[in-house]
Amino acid sequence: MTSFETRAPGVYLQEIETAGPIAGAGTSTAALIGPVAREGSDVVPGKPVLVTNWTQYVKEFGGFRKPLSLPYAARGFFENGGTLAYIVPIADMSGLEPALDALTHTLDVSLVCLPGQTEFAHQVKVINHCEAMGDRFAVLDGARNTDDASDTGPLRTQRDGLMTERGFGALYWPWISIDDPGAPADSPERIHVAPSGHIAGVMARSDDQRGVHKAPANEVVRGALDLEHHLNDAEQGALNTLNINALRTFPGGPPLVWGARALSSKTAWRYVNVRRLVAYISDSLLRGLRWAVFEPNNTALWKALERTVTEFLTRVWQSGALFGRTAEEAFYVKIDEELNPSAVRELGQVFIEIGLAPTRPAEHIVIQLGLWSGGGRVNEA
Repeated sequence: MTSFETRAPGVYLQEIETAGPIAGAGTSTAALIGPVAREGSDVVPGKPVLVTNWTQYVKEFGGFRKPLSLPYAARGFFENGGTLAYIVPIADMSGLEPALDALTHTLDVSLVCLPGQTEFAHQVKVINHCEAMGDRFAVLDGARNTDDASDTGPLRTQRDGLMTERGFGALYWPWISIDDPGAPADSPERIHVAPSGHIAGVMARSDDQRGVHKAPANEVVRGALDLEHHLNDAEQGALNTLNINALRTFPGGPPLVWGARALSSKTAWRYVNVRRLVAYISDSLLRGLRWAVFEPNNTALWKALERTVTEFLTRVWQSGALFGRTAEEAFYVKIDEELNPSAVRELGQVFIEIGLAPTRPAEHIVIQLGLWSGGGRVNEA
């Protein structure tokens, strides 16, 4: 505490700065990695450049050029509600690792896309990057199979190489059909493009409208006119079992995101929104508790930390992100001598244990239909 000068005897009031409430971290800034149309000294390979709209993207990196996927992904991101994207230009996949290394210095990224690249060896690097950072999520494209939508072999091989225990990525399929914005006005053309940029935009839109805790599914893919393959329920069931998220169309409706599973082998991390919610909470706490560094490591600090974390998690629960009729049912915060014995304190460490009960999506709505003598009855379970 700073000194407080007084001259006459009496009672004085001093205003001090206290630890304020934790502000939620951002969740919808994307990083899009890949080759761009413009080349030359104005484009530095591997350097992330923040753009906020499609017009700025074109000014920085040029427009569409087949067969590049990144321009279509960037346009799809903004078209679907995304507002902030770091574009990381690379000449080819040999530049992927330097690009990912550069992104470790760009701390506000939450979503990472590698548009059009379906080789799982490259996608694994993106997932590993997201897991190492702990606060970002990989949005990946499923391998194309233009012959038979029921043949899940290529997708299964790809998925098997991407599954992890912690689930820091998700796979989306099939590719989407759009009007080629690069085609002449008098000769329109439809093309198939990778969905990852569009899906990242859907996630940003869903986060803004509902919150990161809401599964980014049953959402319209803006700009998508059709899908490269139309799945039936049996085919999607096979994909769902593999934790591959389907894009679907239903009679009279536009293409929708119709899956919310992460690439995790553990049930706890099965859903995209659960992984992203916990990443959001972790990131918010890491940023919001910096005031405690170098404070005296005593019970007064522990109580202050407990109050601050509890206040933040209460707001998270009130938003509908945590399951429970009361805050006590939704989470707990523990910071005591059991976690912080003298040996831990002597190392200058403070441990906080937090338990969360995240809400999970209603992935399967079961309708029980029966007949009785007085008429019909339908129960939703």
